Amino acid sequence: MDQLDDRDRQAYAELQEKLIEQSSKKKQVALQLRARDTEQKRAVLTAEELSNLPDDAKTYEQIGRAYFLMPKSQLLQDRKETAISCQAEIKTLKETQASVQKAIAAVETEFRELIEQSPALQQALSRPS
Repeated sequence: MDQLDDRDRQAYAELQEKLIEQSSKKKQVALQLRARDTEQKRAVLTAEELSNLPDDAKTYEQIGRAYFLMPKSQLLQDRKETAISCQAEIKTLKETQASVQKAIAAVETEFRELIEQSPALQQALSRPS
């Protein structure tokens, strides 16, 4: 019985570690997704505002702390490329987010199965600490 309890505890600890790892990945992907979404929206809004300017207007791009004179067409093209690349990254991140969510669900299922298979572990978990 003692050996079984040790195996159960070890399995429980491993599943707990997996769950923590997957939850951390989920948060990281959510942060990346939010950042890319914000970057894409900013690029689209900037492109819309630039398109309202006359073609001969002086436009500048900030690089670090400096501003450099750039043709309007170049700035528009750069913003459109940024929006497209962000859109592709968002698609990839959403797929990653879905796979991480599936991994979390799998770990939770393993938790339930482990607890159902081990009455001693179930009893230990239901005791107040």
